[in-house]
Amino acid sequence: MKKITITMLTIALLAFFSIDVMAQTENTDTGAKILAAMTITETADLDYGTMTVPETAAEVQISDHGTIAVLSGTITLLSQAPTWHPATFDITGTANATYSITVPNNTAVKLTGAGTDMPIINFATSRGGSSTLDGSGDDFFSVGGTLQLENGQAAGTYTGTFDISVAYN
Repeated sequence: MKKITITMLTIALLAFFSIDVMAQTENTDTGAKILAAMTITETADLDYGTMTVPETAAEVQISDHGTIAVLSGTITLLSQAPTWHPATFDITGTANATYSITVPNNTAVKLTGAGTDMPIINFATSRGGSSTLDGSGDDFFSVGGTLQLENGQAAGTYTGTFDISVAYN
């Protein structure tokens, strides 16, 4: 019995030490990437240009690709200054990085002036909701939206502001 106990103790000790002997270590790499701060620079304001007093309630849309259209109502768009154009922005950051674009919601922006405030709805960007910086870390996009005018909107100049934000994904 003594011999069996010693043999079992020896086997148990060998098993314990063989586990340590069989342990292995793997060296692995680690790292981090810090992206350059993004900048957004406006190169043109969103401007609906010059138009006549609407004969009926009207909607005028400037597309994110730079076209203008009367979506509804009776209004005449004129070529007098100021002329219409979408807002445009230059973006800089880390090369080949993706980023998101946030535009105002439909109730956040109103042009104010001589008459009733005029809301801008349905903002859209030429890049959709996201884009990728090129190999030099540059990109650009334009923003349009739909201006809503009341029947007989008072003549005068109307102005407003809105925020556009960009952030890395």
